[in-house]
Amino acid sequence: MKTAIIYLSKYGTTKKVAGMIGARLADDEVTMIDLNEDQSPDLSFYERIIVGSSVYTGTAKKKFKEFLSVNHVSLFAAREIGLFLCGMEPDKTKQQEEMDRSFPEELLRHSKVRGFMGGELILEKMNFIDKFVVKKLMKTTSSVFNINEQAIDLFVEKMLS
Repeated sequence: MKTAIIYLSKYGTTKKVAGMIGARLADDEVTMIDLNEDQSPDLSFYERIIVGSSVYTGTAKKKFKEFLSVNHVSLFAAREIGLFLCGMEPDKTKQQEEMDRSFPEELLRHSKVRGFMGGELILEKMNFIDKFVVKKLMKTTSSVFNINEQAIDLFVEKMLS
């Protein structure tokens, strides 16, 4: 199956998760699309589209939401849609709220599977302001690595069923 994995990643965690999903779709012809490099990819020939973003302050970045707004018709043309977020929120109810704020309601309804994949805070990669905010909000002085591989496995399993 021709699959596009479209992602927006600021510090690399969402790119890493997108790659982990792609690696688990071994029988698919997977194309990785980084929205930092291509904001208007041609999605017309993909049968499966997986879209993911990182979450900051409870929602996906504006650039990601703009992509979804402009490309929703192309996304609906795909036979299967998967949606994922990367973030540090541990509470399942709040994760769902972040999903609801990050994706249009119609896309959530149309998607085959949705997943919250955990995340990372890599302080060494962050600019001064982000590092300051993260240290204050998360009350941490060191990097945190919390990608949920079980969530990734479950996402791919549901995507392939």
